[in-house]
Parts: sequence; structure tokens; C-alpha cells
Amino acid sequence: MVATLVAGIVEQWELPLAKAKCSSCKHGFTCRPPGIYPRRRYQLDVVADVAGAVALGGASAARAAAGAHATASSARRWVAHVAALAKPGDLLAVAARLDPDAPTGAGLGGLPAGPTVRARAAQVLAALEQLGSALVRARVAVVERTGLGRVLGWQHAAHGAVFGLGDAGLYLSPATALGGRGGGS
Repeated sequence: MVATLVAGIVEQWELPLAKAKCSSCKHGFTCRPPGIYPRRRYQLDVVADVAGAVALGGASAARAAAGAHATASSARRWVAHVAALAKPGDLLAVAARLDPDAPTGAGLGGLPAGPTVRARAAQVLAALEQLGSALVRARVAVVERTGLGRVLGWQHAAHGAVFGLGDAGLYLSPATALGGRGGGS
């Protein structure tokens, strides 16, 4: 079962995924359609919307989760996960390298500040949105709608990296997105 956003509404799909095996190395893998992130029932755009409603919109975890047919504890875990993904400054630095003409960091001053998990998640989500937009402007193919979805989807497509709850933070390389054009890391 996969929960994903379709036209702004969370839909639950029974999604059979094909399995395959490399004829050379015999490594098995699952074939996923674009936008379906590995090891996640709730896809990245759903997580971003719920975490955003809590961190940016001030909604309670229960209220934010209800729209996604998730639990309040899931919403709290997602907010904490987003808050720990990366430092907002690191995300903005990569966005600035990908798109030097964009006003990177604009609008972050009005976000919640302080040491709380919600405030940190708000800052990270805003920085992910700016990096996700920079990826689009750099013509990186992404199918996700949110910054979280675009950045983690890009990391998965480019590096095969999957970031689950409790995993270490992101490794971000603008050289990967630029395909070697202009400044590596």
C-alpha cells in the first residue's frame, strides 16, 4: 500500500511492484515507477505536506495527520525527521551554487526561529523548497511537487541514496545536479 498525493488529495494505492535481477551480478532489485520512494508507505510529498502543516502552519500533529490518513505520532516523527535532515544553510548553499541568480534565503527571516523541532523543521522545509526549485531551474528531472520530494528524489535517482527516519543527514553535491558543469563540491 502506498499513500501519495494526487491533485492535492492523499490517495492510497495498492501498488504491485515488479522484481528483477541483473543478469551479470545477480543483484535483485525492485522496479519502482518515478516518484515512488523506496521503503516508504507515505510518499515524500505527503510527508512534506504534513510536516509543513505542523511546522509552518501551526497545526497540531493530529489535525495535520488526519488529512493524510496517518497518525499523530507519524506526523511528529516526520517533523523530527525533516528537522534533522540537513542544516538549512547547507541546503541554501547548494541552491545558490545551482542557481546563482535566484534570491536564495529570501523569506526565511519570517519563519519560526529558535531551538524547537518545529522551528528547525520549518527552516529545513523552506530551504528544501528553494533547493527543489533550483533543481528544476537547473533542468534536473524531478517528478515530485515539494522541495523535500524533489531533493530526496534527486538523491535517490542520482546516488541511489534512501533517507529513512533516523538515518544520517543528506549528502548534497551540486556537481551531481550540474552533471559536472560548473563547480563541484
